[in-house]
Amino acid sequence: MLKNKIFKLLTLALMFACLGGCNYDNLAELYPTQCDATSAVSFSSDIVLILKSNCGTGNTCHSSNNTSGITLSSYSGVKAQVDNAKLLSSITWDGNASFMPSGSAAQIDTCSIGKINRWIADGAPNN
Repeated sequence: MLKNKIFKLLTLALMFACLGGCNYDNLAELYPTQCDATSAVSFSSDIVLILKSNCGTGNTCHSSNNTSGITLSSYSGVKAQVDNAKLLSSITWDGNASFMPSGSAAQIDTCSIGKINRWIADGAPNN
């Protein structure tokens, strides 16, 4: 009788140990970020944040005192790069401009590229 109880307890403990090892820890798949590049995109609320986090607008890369000669810290600087088609070309890595972010092994995320593309398609407004 005691052996039977011990066997059941060990079986139950083993079962819980095996079930505890089964987990789903891919957070990107569990909690996907929602990207809506189809709705209106604002320069001040969307594009500035993308450029700030990916294009060095707060350091020497593309700020007002930069070493690249391309200023992305103001609307007029960004618009100039939109007008000469270098902004989208550089972030999509289509070969018509330098690949940006410089020195990166990967492009900026697809959602950000989609938002920039949408903003440009909407006429790149200063909104």
